[in-house]
Amino acid sequence: MQPHMSTARPNTPLAGKRVVITRPQGEASSMLCETLRANGAEVLEIPLLDIEFTADNTSLDDVWASMGSFDWMLFTSANGVRGFFERFFESFNDIRGIGLSRIACVGKATTEAVRALHLNVDFQPKESTAEALAHELMQNEDLSHLNILLVIGTKNSDTLAKLLEKKAHAIVKTLAVYATTENDVEKLDAAALFRQKGADAILFASPSAVDSFVAQAKALSLSKAARQPRAIAIGPTTSDTLREYGIPIAAQAPTPTVEGCIQAILQATQELAK
Repeated sequence: MQPHMSTARPNTPLAGKRVVITRPQGEASSMLCETLRANGAEVLEIPLLDIEFTADNTSLDDVWASMGSFDWMLFTSANGVRGFFERFFESFNDIRGIGLSRIACVGKATTEAVRALHLNVDFQPKESTAEALAHELMQNEDLSHLNILLVIGTKNSDTLAKLLEKKAHAIVKTLAVYATTENDVEKLDAAALFRQKGADAILFASPSAVDSFVAQAKALSLSKAARQPRAIAIGPTTSDTLREYGIPIAAQAPTPTVEGCIQAILQATQELAK
């Protein structure tokens, strides 16, 4: 992967700034990178994680046998939506196979992924976290003894399921449809440039990305002349992980969206210039 140099005008907000994006390559990452470049930034894409869409066939068979009986389907990420429906359409040729289930999503990107399938989203919490989904959904709905399908990735915590089971007394079936694995970045051209020159800011889009960054510290070790990047978190759980490793946080995105990330990057780099 070759580093992409900015061609934006010198008076754009991020002109002369180098920004590292660590999230896996995909539509969301591409939109963020394009927006950064339009604002003048030089973008280094160093995807610390890989996403593999997979699910245990036994678990899938169990869920498919129950389709039509779920009162709610909960998606915590756009990857969950993609992974679930890719496998769903291998077994069902009609979207109506999901039955009359209501749908709740964490975050704008997840909601948009569901709506792209011409499905309505019945609930989205104000705060884009799994915990907020549980608490706000419980405040708005009586979930007692309702059947809920929770679609997640392999690295998701079990907090959401436990909250729904213990506090809402719901019956929760959990299905992991994608796995997040560490990506070896040492030989990437962007990583070589990062080691040589550093960056002004580095955006972490998940706690797992922070874990991978720390685990690959040797492969990303900066030269003495390199710029030390300011760390930016996409949300509170990512901030918590940065703090656990003792990494100072320059900014946290107000929302886990392209707009929120840009706002946080601008905040961090503007403070750097003061």
